[in-house]
Amino acid sequence: MRLRWLTLPRLVALFIIILTGAGFQKYLMGSINNYLMFSKPFHNLLLDQSIYGLHPDLYEDNYKYSPTFAWLMGPFYYAPIGVGVFFWNLINSVVLALGVWFYLDGEEEADRKRWMALLIILPEALVTAQNMQSNNLIVGAILLGLYLLRNERVWQAAFFFVLCGFIKFYGITAALFFVFYPKKIQFLLAMTVWTVLFALAPTTLIPFSSLLSEYQEWFRVVMVSTLGRLVSVMGILEAWFGMAKTDANLRIVEAVGIVLFLLPFLRFRLWNNALFQRRMIAYFLLFIIIFNKMAESPTYVLAVTGVALWWLTLESPSRLDWVLLLTVVVFTSLSPTDLFPKFIRSEFFVPYRIKAVGCMLVWVKLQWELWTQPAANQIKITSSSTSAPISRLMS
Repeated sequence: MRLRWLTLPRLVALFIIILTGAGFQKYLMGSINNYLMFSKPFHNLLLDQSIYGLHPDLYEDNYKYSPTFAWLMGPFYYAPIGVGVFFWNLINSVVLALGVWFYLDGEEEADRKRWMALLIILPEALVTAQNMQSNNLIVGAILLGLYLLRNERVWQAAFFFVLCGFIKFYGITAALFFVFYPKKIQFLLAMTVWTVLFALAPTTLIPFSSLLSEYQEWFRVVMVSTLGRLVSVMGILEAWFGMAKTDANLRIVEAVGIVLFLLPFLRFRLWNNALFQRRMIAYFLLFIIIFNKMAESPTYVLAVTGVALWWLTLESPSRLDWVLLLTVVVFTSLSPTDLFPKFIRSEFFVPYRIKAVGCMLVWVKLQWELWTQPAANQIKITSSSTSAPISRLMS
């Protein structure tokens, strides 16, 4: 039972303050390399130099994002680092909170579900904020895009999906859900226009030929990049069953995951069913992380958001459902924290990819629910039942 003083507006405000403060704390501790990697490539755009490869004078590690993202981060390049860190984390946390808020608009007991979703997501969002990563922004933008798509505001929806795609390539795949909603031709046109505009935006700084070379390098980086730790189904297969971490094996597992994800779309009669749509979106958010060879701990805010959305589709959670939720909270969201001794984290949780286990089990449960859901009594989502002014957020 929730505390009386923790009303929904206060929870939203606390959610934003905690996430923003966590990132700023890292700045005070001097751990800001991820932020520098986002904000400093703009320097190379100004000089018409490649943003890829090593640039130890600007940041550590390799830049793996698009030229457009480097262009979008221009204001942060010019801002003092402390100010930039604060607003970067503020934007990420606000977009995530708005995404959850509006995505759940039109739901029965929407405020209760928003309250519950934010609490489930908070620990994992905190991990992302502490790493100054963009994943809170990504999942928030995906949810906003889905809300707008559901309300047939296709140009705004397409904007958010394309924005996600130019930060992390897999973010744009959420646009696949346009098949559930009207105005399909208009949406595809909007996606095309926004993609062209975003793609060409850096030509305000560099020649088109240089931009083309940068995109070629970006695609090469995305294709060849593999993190040392596969916090995913691939990592579990490697650590638990001895699967060799070869490119061929990773691609086979990815292909299996894609097929399993796409198969429920064959239930055409359920495309207009609100519950089926909600389940498929939760299923998607889990899929893009647990079958992702680039998955790491800070990306799991997407998967845990999928878990939260799945939980909200349950009318009467069973004992198994409660066990699955607690498994995600404890072993996904809390396992990297100091709640567990360091030797357990380093000797058990990390090498055996325990963080991925709970989300994988929820994904299996969702698979069952998607295939066993009856096609009768379909409830169609209408735009009239899901519109809400932003001003309601703080009311």
